[in-house]
Amino acid sequence: MTTRIKTTSALLAALLLISLLALSFAGCGSKKSDAPGQDTGTAAAETTTEETAPSDGLPPDLRFDGEKYIIYSREEHLWMNEMVTDDMNGEIVNDAVYNRQKVVEDRLGVDIGVVRAPGSWGSHIQFHDKVRANVQAGDNEFQLVAGYAYYVTSMAIEGVFTNLLHVPYLNFDRPWWNSNLRDELTLYDQLYYAGGDLSYTMIGQMFATFFNKDMAEKFSVPDLYDTVREGKWTYDTIYTLVASISNDIDGDGKMTVNDEYGLVIPDGNQCDLFWPAFNQPLTARDESGEIVLRMNDERAVMIADAVLQLFTKNEGVYTVNEGDPDAHTPFIHGRALLDINVLNFAIDRLRDSSFEYGIIPVPKYDENQQNYHTLSQDAYSLFCIPKNAGDLEMIGAVTEAMAAESYFSVTPAFFETAMKYKYSTDENSIEMLDIVRGGALFNFGFVNSVSCENMIHIFRYMVMEKKPFTSLYAKNESRYQAALTKLVEGYKAMKP
Repeated sequence: MTTRIKTTSALLAALLLISLLALSFAGCGSKKSDAPGQDTGTAAAETTTEETAPSDGLPPDLRFDGEKYIIYSREEHLWMNEMVTDDMNGEIVNDAVYNRQKVVEDRLGVDIGVVRAPGSWGSHIQFHDKVRANVQAGDNEFQLVAGYAYYVTSMAIEGVFTNLLHVPYLNFDRPWWNSNLRDELTLYDQLYYAGGDLSYTMIGQMFATFFNKDMAEKFSVPDLYDTVREGKWTYDTIYTLVASISNDIDGDGKMTVNDEYGLVIPDGNQCDLFWPAFNQPLTARDESGEIVLRMNDERAVMIADAVLQLFTKNEGVYTVNEGDPDAHTPFIHGRALLDINVLNFAIDRLRDSSFEYGIIPVPKYDENQQNYHTLSQDAYSLFCIPKNAGDLEMIGAVTEAMAAESYFSVTPAFFETAMKYKYSTDENSIEMLDIVRGGALFNFGFVNSVSCENMIHIFRYMVMEKKPFTSLYAKNESRYQAALTKLVEGYKAMKP
């Protein structure tokens, strides 16, 4: 491998996420279709100019005389400096976040700070307990909570958060808020969680398909970019392609981590992604607007059977648990054609890749599915305002200003930086990233799964236990239904 190729791969690894971060959430709306889920259209990046950019709508003379706006956020890994960073250090994401804070502070006359605490998997209970304790004590220590998306929704009906629809200046029709997420989480005129450009981790946690270009050439794989463009990147296509690549290259008579595969896909988080990727909701609204289960309709059962077959019957698939240190080793070491993973994989694991790779969406279920979709893996940040956070006019204005500043200045900074290195990136992959980001799909059942007996994890259990979906669902349906009913009734009891 030449130095030139290594340099290009390293730059691509560093820029893939930056390029995607540059794309606003304007295309992730709630466009409906006749497909089973809310089939949002593929969104392209939009160029914002002074003439066409929407205003954040805040009065130009709005000031708050030194009031404090404190964000409670996680201290681990990606989330340490997502909301507030202490200093500029020359790193593009860090410095953009720093400048966002200073611009909003100067404009509104506020002091923005952060309280960081352990809050990821394993620490989320303590994180939530601190929020509860503050509300119960009547303290207003935090004005905004940036919580672990999967777990923070478990607090929805505890009465500890403010209805965001009643907060002055928050305008969820603006492009810096994800409107599909808003529509799915609004129930009985209540919305307690929001997301969008304010959280770049939502984008970094989106699943996509990485492919090894050298192996694609070695096995005469048809142009995968064109396959995507033609709408033919489907379950059947990937299944057949993957099955053709299964080689015992070390000659020990068994397929292990040291051999060659068509696809690397662990049996943890990746199992969940097939619900949105195949546009199959866990829940939907009936004719009266009530939330109902959709997990066991005919299409869902067919999808489940296909997923089980991919993980357990296809000899070209390398799958171990996501927690296994070798979960992605065959791809990282150039012995697998494909790897389905979150976009942060490019930064975390492929930065020093010795081979060139491309990126395309996760496959559709079939060609009848209109658009490519993906799941934002549930560790991204969702935003909520504690019940006793203080001056809601100030909180709403600062939150809206920060979200808008992300859209107007932070996000374009990422994009412009990426564009400076366009000569060294894969332009096809940049196009594909638009499709990935534009196809992010949210669902009431996905986001609230922790309150509903972890129902989005049913494919995990199915794959790990190698049991038919229908029997697993029959065993758990009453639990799912009871939990969903409890959640919905809780919302109903808090109706304004």
